[in-house]
Amino acid sequence: MTLLRVEGVGKRYGAVAALDGIDLDVAAGSRTAIVGPSGSGKTTLLRLIAGFEAPDAGRILLDGAVMADRQTTVPAHQRGIGFVPQDGALFPHLSIAENIGFGLERRMPGRQERILALMDSVELAHGMRDRRPHELSGGQQQRVALARALARQPKLMLFDEPFSALDPDLRENIRNVVACVLSAAGISALL
Repeated sequence: MTLLRVEGVGKRYGAVAALDGIDLDVAAGSRTAIVGPSGSGKTTLLRLIAGFEAPDAGRILLDGAVMADRQTTVPAHQRGIGFVPQDGALFPHLSIAENIGFGLERRMPGRQERILALMDSVELAHGMRDRRPHELSGGQQQRVALARALARQPKLMLFDEPFSALDPDLRENIRNVVACVLSAAGISALL
């Protein structure tokens, strides 16, 4: 079963065509990688799927529902898609727990328990919950970014080169953690 379908998607920035007629199907429960040289439009495609930008042509469907076409653009926060950027993009003024719980309703019953469960799922010690992002290693910051993206229980996770700044041993470890977390939660991934 297809979870994500991208049909004839195009995006221009002035005279530059970042994407032109892109088609992509991502099966439910799969891990799919987009490979290409720098500047080929990989990040633009992820941003369109996430809902951070709107396509100029084509359409994007998630679980059969139109997320974007020439008439419709569903806002990013309503798509059920998690996004982990290359740099983690943590809020420096928030604690680790506040970063992880950012997308959760403040009055949600069991909110603190959910945050602690997410910390467990990405192998972060509960004692780190009051730290700030600058007090963590790069690998720990990526785990926080992953936990934050998982907090709203997305159907699909998008990863924009999230491990590229990590050293090789840490990169392998974080990849394994991510694969286990996504498999356990039954979430499809596009990276």
